[in-house]
Amino acid sequence: MAKLKFVIHPLFFVFGLYFALTGRVFSFVVFTLVAVIHELGHSLAAENLGYKLKRIVLMPYGAVISGEQQLFSYADEIRIALAGPLVNLFTAMLFAALWWFVPEIYSYTDLAAFASLSIATVNLLPCYPLDGGRILLAVLSQKLKRKTALIIVKTLGLISGAVLVGLFIYSIFIGVNFSLLFFASFMVFGNLFVNTENDYVRIFFGMDMRAVSKGRQVKKVAVTFDTKIKTLYKFFSADSLTEIVVIGDDGKIKDTLSVDKVSVLLTKARPYSSVGEELRRLEMTL
Repeated sequence: MAKLKFVIHPLFFVFGLYFALTGRVFSFVVFTLVAVIHELGHSLAAENLGYKLKRIVLMPYGAVISGEQQLFSYADEIRIALAGPLVNLFTAMLFAALWWFVPEIYSYTDLAAFASLSIATVNLLPCYPLDGGRILLAVLSQKLKRKTALIIVKTLGLISGAVLVGLFIYSIFIGVNFSLLFFASFMVFGNLFVNTENDYVRIFFGMDMRAVSKGRQVKKVAVTFDTKIKTLYKFFSADSLTEIVVIGDDGKIKDTLSVDKVSVLLTKARPYSSVGEELRRLEMTL
């Protein structure tokens, strides 16, 4: 299994320093927790679709995920992008609902509700690298070449960053708003310097011999020839080894794939193809 890396970008420390100097350390802690919850939403959605988040990079207003999601179908890419803001919207509504039943907690949770709603709303803007921009990228990729779609959304993201810089300069004359500067920095960095390496990887990585040396159970999972490969990923973990039993339309066992063959299937198979298609393509039918 891949190890989840937790990375804090230098810009996030600058953001924290700004909050500390303005006497709002508690606000910074709350926004940090909300940002982590946001990323966990992405992570849970990805795992449900058969992928695991490889790293969390905390930045102001969220985290940069990746420039290319080549492992995903565009539909899954949209689902994963939506998951973070939806989790934040849910937590914001949860706090709001609690105020009706326990009004006394308002003074303790109003900031958390505001932070959740703010991060959700901001991330739904159709500007890359925000989640809304990733959704737009997935939609455009269905009509255009991926590189062309990426150029379009990154250009829109840079334009948005330039507009935010302009608004910050304007704010100097009426009341300095450093949040606009941080947001602009986030937009520019996300579009110019984000590595296009995938931050999501398949949950299945093959056999970990160090884990096997300590003893691991072997379990069996029954599927049909029509089962999608990506559906299989959720059955695998570092705690056990797995054999696959393929059931035919008549309800009888047609194939039984050993642990070794399962390893070959899940490392070489195409995630959105069926088990039957990949067995034939890889010439693994018994």
